[in-house]
Amino acid sequence: MLEGVLFFWSETGTEGGHWAFQDKEFIFPPDADCPNGKWSYDGLHVLENGDKLIIYSKDDPSQIVWSGEIELEQYCPFTESVRGMWIHSDQKGIDRKVWANWFIKEYPAKLVKAGPQQ
Repeated sequence: MLEGVLFFWSETGTEGGHWAFQDKEFIFPPDADCPNGKWSYDGLHVLENGDKLIIYSKDDPSQIVWSGEIELEQYCPFTESVRGMWIHSDQKGIDRKVWANWFIKEYPAKLVKAGPQQ
């Protein structure tokens, strides 16, 4: 089980954003070269159907706000958005704005990937 934070991953070429998880083992503190800290791509996990996710409260990390299996409804590029940003999918059964808030505000989480670990 991986521990880390949720985030909305988007960069040039993604044509919108993906719901993602960053493994805390690949989050490095600020230093002279990176005053804001650094997240390595080695810790990036874009959520996929079948992954198991536990999301914790930012105010009380012992409190679970959501737990379950990832089941994404996929969209064509540039057709759906949240908070002014294009998205590729929604988690079934969760209000889009609630789901997006957990990722945009980088809530703590645990992840078990469905497929083989890379």
